[in-house]
Amino acid sequence: MMIEILPMSDREQERAILSGVKCAGPGARVLAMCERGDTLGIVAVELDGTIMRILRITAEGYDFTEAPKGETVFILDSLMRSAASYGENFGADRIETAFPDFFGFFKARGFDSDDTHAFTPMSTIVRYEFH
Repeated sequence: MMIEILPMSDREQERAILSGVKCAGPGARVLAMCERGDTLGIVAVELDGTIMRILRITAEGYDFTEAPKGETVFILDSLMRSAASYGENFGADRIETAFPDFFGFFKARGFDSDDTHAFTPMSTIVRYEFH
């Protein structure tokens, strides 16, 4: 099993996805989690100064009507961590969502949250060990 999470190479498909994300600006990107050519999930992100904002996160077949379970948790968690790493590469020191936490998903990963979004310093997600 080979799973990759990379910025979408098909820019037309990426634009189509971002057109459905109301808060996406011109610098927004979509990271896609794929296995053998099948898309397992996507995360739309945008860098706003030193903040990496998650605009949308989805896993195939998950509709947000109940708490994520099993493989869906793995997909969403992997996408969130990839978004953090992507932001870190561009100097982000915070990560936040553009939507409320769902079922405590982000809170369980160390984020704080309010009624409108979840947020945390990048160091909560991206860790460095110096030897």
